[in-house]
Order: sequence, then structure tokens, then C-alpha cells
Amino acid sequence: MAEEPREPSRAQQAAAEVQVMGNLQSLDVASECIERYGVHPDQFIEWYGADDGAVVTMIHGGYFHEDGTLTYMRPAALALAQNGYRVALAEYRHELGNPKVSRDDMETLARHPQLGEAVWIGHSSGAIFTSYVLFNDSLPVRRCVALAPIFDLARAAEEDAHELDINPIAQWLQNMPDQDPQLYAQWEPLAGYYAMGSAGFQQRGLHLDVIHGTHDHTVPVARTREFLAEPFNIALVPGENHYDVIRPGSDSWLLLLGALG
Repeated sequence: MAEEPREPSRAQQAAAEVQVMGNLQSLDVASECIERYGVHPDQFIEWYGADDGAVVTMIHGGYFHEDGTLTYMRPAALALAQNGYRVALAEYRHELGNPKVSRDDMETLARHPQLGEAVWIGHSSGAIFTSYVLFNDSLPVRRCVALAPIFDLARAAEEDAHELDINPIAQWLQNMPDQDPQLYAQWEPLAGYYAMGSAGFQQRGLHLDVIHGTHDHTVPVARTREFLAEPFNIALVPGENHYDVIRPGSDSWLLLLGALG
């Protein structure tokens, strides 16, 4: 009998993610259409695809780094454009210790005349912000796709506490959950969902798809499994990692196209 394939080690999962991320960033992709929505250098939208395509808003992750992390999402933006979508790949302000600027930019983007009714896609820490606009009843967004999302900030910070010098959530909020639980509650991505409950979610006609690879080293898939009982459409993709979920041609990519369709 053939042996069952072995589960890759954490080190192997990390190495696989580095390789996929490097491949995505090495691709020569750029937009010829740039729209600014504020005066700060990081307040801009890269547009991809024909003007008459269904609009999709993409929010990158990168754990609040200020080093051009938007670049790894460009291949996905271009691939969606080639599938007929009009893609708004948005950059936004992200400052350690000042989370409000990111949220302010999301509100501005959600009120953009072309983005309010779009499907919003958030990858990793980008899902913090797409979740916020989805569950904010003052904003028009109704559909989101969360790819390898961070939903529980306190859990993410606590599980990364052994690497505090590179603990991105704790650095972003400038505190650990036990030091300032109210702060974490304020910025919890699903706070709006918990306030409305599953009945309110359905009454408002909201729609949330979640796609997460089972070999994710950066955001372990166990964190998404905690939400399987919620009225979200959750797909756990065997063998895929943190960046496979935004890699055109992957199994996750096919699920993303299905969610958009």
C-alpha cells in the first residue's frame, strides 16, 4: 500500500510560503491607471481591467509593514481583470500604534462611488479591514471574501507572543491583550458581526466567503476552524499555504473565482 503523504513541518511550510511570495513579487505587473483618494502617498487605487467589468476591491495584507507590500497582490489583480473583472487594488495608510488611519481609509474607500457595491477581497491582515466595512452598518458594502484571514486579534497576538519582537498584532496595537483588552475589543474584526448576531447578518443580506489553506504557516487554519458554525461560507483547502490563496491557478484561486461568480 502507498504511504499517506507526511504533513510538512512548520519550517517546510514557512519555506514554501517564502517561495510563493517571492514568485508573486518577482512578476512584472503594474497598472497604468492610478487614482488618488487622499493626499497621503499611500492613499491610492491601482485599477485593472475593462471599465465595464464587475468591480472588485482588493485589500492587501503584509501585517502593517510600510515597504510596498501591495506588490504581491498585483498578479491576482491582473488575473481577475483577465477574467473580466474591474479590479481596484487599494493601498492605504498603515502605521504601528495608530490603527485608526487604516480604518479611516477603509471608510473612505467604502464610500467611493464605484466601490461601495463591489465585492471586497481581503488577504491576511487585509481581512481585518474588509470585515470592518462589511459589518459596519453605516457603510454600503455587502459582500466580502476573506483569504487566510485574521479574525481574532487577541488570539493572534497571544499565539505569537513567543516572538514578541516581531509580533505584528501587538506592535500594531502597541499592547498585548491582557494589557488592554478593551483596545482589542475595539479593533476586533468581527465586533460588528457579534453585535448584530447571525440573525442580523442574514437580515441585512450580508455575504462572507472564507478561503484558507490547511498548510498556512503565517495564520494557522485552526483559527478559521473556530468559525465553522457561523453563517459564513468557509472552504479549507488541503495542502495550500498563506500565499497560495492569492496565487492565480491554485485550487484556492478556483474557489475565489467561484465565490465572485
